[in-house]
Amino acid sequence: MRPELAEIFAHLRQQPDAGVDPIAAMRSMVEGYAMGCAGEGMATCRMVPTRIGDLAAEWLVPPAPGDGRIVYCHGGGWVAGSLNSHRTLAAELAHLSGFPVLVPDYRLAPEHPFPAGLIDCAQALAHAAQHGPDGPGACGALALAGDSAGGNLAAALALGLAPMADVPRPDRLVLFSPFLALEPLEAGFSRPADDPAVEGDGMALVATLYAPDHNLSDPAISPLRAEDSALAQLPPTLILASTAETLRGQALVFAQRAWGQGATVRLSLWPDLPHVWPIFMGKLPEADLALREAAAFLRGQSRA
Repeated sequence: MRPELAEIFAHLRQQPDAGVDPIAAMRSMVEGYAMGCAGEGMATCRMVPTRIGDLAAEWLVPPAPGDGRIVYCHGGGWVAGSLNSHRTLAAELAHLSGFPVLVPDYRLAPEHPFPAGLIDCAQALAHAAQHGPDGPGACGALALAGDSAGGNLAAALALGLAPMADVPRPDRLVLFSPFLALEPLEAGFSRPADDPAVEGDGMALVATLYAPDHNLSDPAISPLRAEDSALAQLPPTLILASTAETLRGQALVFAQRAWGQGATVRLSLWPDLPHVWPIFMGKLPEADLALREAAAFLRGQSRA
């Protein structure tokens, strides 16, 4: 294994002290997940804090931004993650795409279980349709992106599954290593021997924290279970997943179901990389390449 990959996997395998509260441990892990990696976006983009009602959010704005806008839903198992943990990733998408990126600081479980986070992300999407970083204004194209649990939220919004009216559908959707079903994987799904970021016990824990007393087959919780009619309405979608991660099977099945309904979905599979590897920009060449692929897709181009 290449030294930089070995370093990242060793970082992800670090375990908290036995006495640490599991929620606190998860939040600490997600805040440090990116190992301080950053790209040019942090130097070129300006940060514009904003509020959407009671919801805090942040715009990452490239120089001379285009008339498109992107809403980014951060990952963290619905329990962790913040503006800080995913700022570098959002800034790099803004830098590479040329579009401002809005990141909502959505409410987290277990303090705020489903559907709180989904509602907050829906409000951010509606806001971005009518407001840019400098105030109200028309939006030329509205895109949506997210990673891991944030990919779940983004997929649910793109499928029209938010529990509120008047949520706009995005024109494009990008999902990094999406967590698309909270139920246990069916027999026949193979798991990688070692995915230190997403494993069975952790998946079961976040399911109980995010959606207690809910049917995990509800498509708003598990977009993989969406009706065929909803999948047929997906916007052009790019899904990026690694062959070495637990969630790769979910990405494949979601893409296959969407293809079956005639949706335009590109599944980009990358070998032997960690969960949400684009966050390791500047350290992994594959992270930089994946971000360029995603940014080109968000701009409406087929390739970077």
